[in-house]
Amino acid sequence: MHKCRTRLLGFTALMVMVVVVLGSCSGTKSSSPLPPLTTKTLSWVNEDNGVLVDQYGRQVLLHGVNAKFENLFDVTFSDGRTRNEDLASFTDAQIQLMAHLGFNFIRLAVNWSGLEPTEGTFNTANLDLLDSVIQSARNAGIYVLIDYHEDAYSKEIGEDGAPLWAIIPTPTTLLSGPIAQGPNLSCPCYDLNARRVSAPVIDAFNSFWEDVDNLQERFMPLWQLVASRYANNDTVIGYEDMNEPVAILTPNGLSLLDAFHVKADHFLRTVDRNHLFWLEPEVTTRNFSLKYPLRSSPFPDKNIVYAFHLYPGLAGLNFSTYSDWFTALTATFNSAIAEAQSYGAVPVLDEWGTNLHLGTWADQRPYIQALMELADERFMGNAFWDWTDFGDSATDSWGCYSWDYTVNGFTASEPGLDTLSKPYMLAVPGRFVSNVFDYATNTLTVSFKANGGEGAPLAFIPHHAYPDGFILLLDGVQTDVSIDPQTQRVLVPWHGQSGEHTIVIEPQPVQVPVLTKKPGGVSWDL
Repeated sequence: MHKCRTRLLGFTALMVMVVVVLGSCSGTKSSSPLPPLTTKTLSWVNEDNGVLVDQYGRQVLLHGVNAKFENLFDVTFSDGRTRNEDLASFTDAQIQLMAHLGFNFIRLAVNWSGLEPTEGTFNTANLDLLDSVIQSARNAGIYVLIDYHEDAYSKEIGEDGAPLWAIIPTPTTLLSGPIAQGPNLSCPCYDLNARRVSAPVIDAFNSFWEDVDNLQERFMPLWQLVASRYANNDTVIGYEDMNEPVAILTPNGLSLLDAFHVKADHFLRTVDRNHLFWLEPEVTTRNFSLKYPLRSSPFPDKNIVYAFHLYPGLAGLNFSTYSDWFTALTATFNSAIAEAQSYGAVPVLDEWGTNLHLGTWADQRPYIQALMELADERFMGNAFWDWTDFGDSATDSWGCYSWDYTVNGFTASEPGLDTLSKPYMLAVPGRFVSNVFDYATNTLTVSFKANGGEGAPLAFIPHHAYPDGFILLLDGVQTDVSIDPQTQRVLVPWHGQSGEHTIVIEPQPVQVPVLTKKPGGVSWDL
């Protein structure tokens, strides 16, 4: 039996008053005139009738990547135990490369244990590091989702997540790593999947969902501190209260998870009315069945994202052709839309990754292509897992960049990364009508309906897709454009026209003189 503690609301309120004063003032949401659009301009993004819309009246399409950096992703121990895994350190160059490869969105993993290792004491060094990542992303024109990540509840009994003081009951044995090979770690490695279903992890989740000792309320001081810190910062696109919540083994677990989401949203809105609240369904239910029960009534907040994950291998799917993958995954995409609608939310696939059993990254291309096309035609944002990874070799790495143990450095996961880094529209005036990229011809065809007066269309046009140049047609008229060499983005000339319009981007025929300015060369080097 655990003795209940007094709720910490008094402390929370005092802390929030302090951090609101000290918090970032960048990008304050106001009625003042918006700055002129550039290829890197960010603005507030909110839900509007089931889609994401920026302050320029454009529907935004998120094409993102998950990232975990040393320290923000907390997997080390101060008592001499072996760390759980190796991680890449944050550098500005990595953020710049993300933008260069077409990503306009980072789902940034942070851990409760790293930010509040001792209850009521917050890690200022990690908060400063978080500031640095967000500022770097702003400079690159990339939105950041702050994702409170956990895998097997905590680094003390699993991989990452909650601090030791937030594990109830207190574990009798503290675990150590490694759970994966790295430059400074060698296998044999501990089995993370075994930890996920271990008694300490299950007990810890049960205690959290049942709010033993006011455990959920004890998370809220950190939740509010970070939200207050960035309450006026439009680089941050929102907050996700828990990655891959496991509640299926808790009695009435799905309802308890939903109640936690409502509680986290309430605490968020007391300090931040601007940002999107991202919520994830129960992970085992969604990933193993590829669907989730519909909510009986809309969520009590409209400005939300339904952030689901997709790993079809867990549901037993295994195909080798694009057409088989496209057919097999259609139902789960359609279900996700219905699920999001039942919440009154925008659906975003904010984590999906390679199916490593398929073989090399080259073998993943039909799967990546099918998944990207299914997301595109539904105007659904997505974020790939993950940016860098220390697999045993390039054939078992999850990352866009895999550690090469022969040269002791990261190398691009190619071929395959080029399939992920494809031409697409980041934003269109008004609303999307259709959105199709043909991998066979490297042709992007997008239609949209504008009310008039919105900001210009923004496209990502990578050099590797058009090494001999490209043609951009706006309503059938060839249009000269200029590419930002850093981001490979293009603002299409626009005068606020209303009505339905079509943009086509296609390879420049070699027999026709190049009329459109070629983009600069692309480097895959990290």
